[in-house]
Amino acid sequence: MKKLFFFLLSVTFLCACTTVQEMQQTANCQYDLAGVEVTEYSLNNLSADVSLAITNKSKTTNARMKRFVGKVYLNDSPISDINLGEFVIAPQTTQVQKATINVPFSQVGKNIIGLVVANSQSVKYKVVGTIYFETPIGEIPLPVVFARSDK
Repeated sequence: MKKLFFFLLSVTFLCACTTVQEMQQTANCQYDLAGVEVTEYSLNNLSADVSLAITNKSKTTNARMKRFVGKVYLNDSPISDINLGEFVIAPQTTQVQKATINVPFSQVGKNIIGLVVANSQSVKYKVVGTIYFETPIGEIPLPVVFARSDK
């Protein structure tokens, strides 16, 4: 009985260590806004795909998140909520996650929407939010900002 208890305790600690390593690696990832592409527009609103790139620079450890909840900003004004589900990023890889947003013209104005549709360089996007990790003691949040990187 003691052996079984110690075995289960060892497995629990091993899983907890893996979770902590993956959380730490996710915190050390590079977060970039890969792009915003207008997919559809009408007289009242537009739809766009927002691509978020996460680069895991580790040579050995996966980066893992349970979910991401955030807001998309256009010229420092919030225009839409954005949510992503669970995913894992292998070591030394970049994974691009896409989410579709719908923006009513009344929220940002038709002049700005015209610049967005024309893909103007004067329009600045960023995504601000929180990544959540699943741990044995519950979810742990990590605030992140996705912005265009100047490579």
